Amino acid sequence: MHITILNIYLWATDKHNAVFVNNKFSTQTINKMKTSFFLALVCLVALSIFVAWSRFETNNHNTSISISETDDTYKLKASFDVNHTVKVWRYVNNFIAPNSLGKSENDYFDVTTSLQDKTEFYIKESPGKLKIELNKRKNTTASYLRIKKMCEGIKGLLADK
Repeated sequence: MHITILNIYLWATDKHNAVFVNNKFSTQTINKMKTSFFLALVCLVALSIFVAWSRFETNNHNTSISISETDDTYKLKASFDVNHTVKVWRYVNNFIAPNSLGKSENDYFDVTTSLQDKTEFYIKESPGKLKIELNKRKNTTASYLRIKKMCEGIKGLLADK
């Protein structure tokens, strides 16, 4: 019997299904190996494509900012280049001082918060994305104007790049 590294590997990993015919592995065993190899290769290629796509998606330089307002709510939704996350994070934290959201620009947060002046709003931030919602009915006119001014400042900040 001819012993090779392949034979030893197959024997160690597939003892019960390895069938020797004339000192060679059966076609069934070889086909299982080929199928496993191609399945692993397809998974590796799919993972590579996904990683490349996700890096492109977060690093594209498209900026989208939408501000909407109804009788009850004021909303800002923004998506932007992840490289601008730090300046947006700093702007928001400077604007709501002495309060602060997150300890660093890499923090993800999704929270409804109350500021010292009793302004209550929802904010969701992650690298390259920002969402702010204010319920006008729960807040004073001064709170509404404060958040509106902050959102307009964020819009200007991202528009200027």
